[in-house]
Amino acid sequence: MTVDEYINRQNPEIHRLLDHIRRLILEAAPRIQEKINWGVPFYSHKGQLCYLNPLRSPEVAVDLCFLRGYELADDQNVLENRGRRTVRSLVVRAGEVNEELIRTLLQQAVLLNETSKEKPATLQRKRED
Repeated sequence: MTVDEYINRQNPEIHRLLDHIRRLILEAAPRIQEKINWGVPFYSHKGQLCYLNPLRSPEVAVDLCFLRGYELADDQNVLENRGRRTVRSLVVRAGEVNEELIRTLLQQAVLLNETSKEKPATLQRKRED
């Protein structure tokens, strides 16, 4: 499945929100690659960067999850960790898309992947014993 197919399968409100965030992500760096991984759109640039996860809630919202979110400056205290060790996410609600904030976080994440000697954390499946 492609990212286009994934977005097209969503309800119209989530579709519009995903499409908006996707455009911001792809504009953040010219070589960002996208693919479906773990059933959601993943974005990479010199390593995993972020992914989009529509929230299952009454409101129309998407989690913009940064794989190295714990390393991003969060001056506005908007990134949530929800018990995850490395991933931090920004909840983006329909009608409340803060493009400037999203661009800032994306630019930080891209710069981090470009300049860091460490590889970004990867999501690994739990082994079933």
